[in-house]
Amino acid sequence: MSQKKSIKRLLDKHLGNAKLLLFLILLFGLVLRLIFFSGMGTSDDLAYSRYAANIDKGVDSGSVLTLSTRLGIIYAAAFSYKLFGINDFSSVIFVLLTSLASIVLIFYFGKLLFGEKAGLMAAFLLSFFPLDVFYSTKLFTDLPSAFFMALGVYVFLYSELKIKLRYGIRYMLSGIFIGIGYMIRESVLLIALFFIIYTLYKKRIKKEYFLVPLGVLIIIIIESVMFLNLTSDP
Repeated sequence: MSQKKSIKRLLDKHLGNAKLLLFLILLFGLVLRLIFFSGMGTSDDLAYSRYAANIDKGVDSGSVLTLSTRLGIIYAAAFSYKLFGINDFSSVIFVLLTSLASIVLIFYFGKLLFGEKAGLMAAFLLSFFPLDVFYSTKLFTDLPSAFFMALGVYVFLYSELKIKLRYGIRYMLSGIFIGIGYMIRESVLLIALFFIIYTLYKKRIKKEYFLVPLGVLIIIIIESVMFLNLTSDP
């Protein structure tokens, strides 16, 4: 019995420094992703890379490919190409960063809803989750769009459960993050189902809730302006 108490005290002592443990988990996740580096293939990632490399020429308004309209991933890759040139690593650095950021985000999700221990466990599990590791170094939209969608939900729940700012600014930020995810992959908008179910569960609608779709709308307007500039068609 005393041995179990000693082990519990030891675990609690180490868990007390959650930020250090989170950093070590993040480092572990980074090393794992670099060891199993995937790089570019001949699927959607090649199309995104081509659009990003030729973004100065605009977007082909006659293209029927949805891939050519995902400006979030295309501009992120184009910016990376400007900084580091066109290569395997520069192509996927944005996706890699959002994969690592998801480890941090899931920690704060767990901490918000269930406590630090749950957050650390969730972060550790995500750090070596096979699909996340594999897709973290491929130029696909799955991980970046999921990160921004989840970030929007986190900001919303944080606004609901913690101290609220004046004018509900966090609710609008929630919508903006979801909107950024939409610019990367359109299916992000399906997260609307979560907000509908949440509202039904709470059995109330606060005026601040309308700031979430407003934030999404702001990003859609910005995207339309970008398309207008690139193709003369919003």
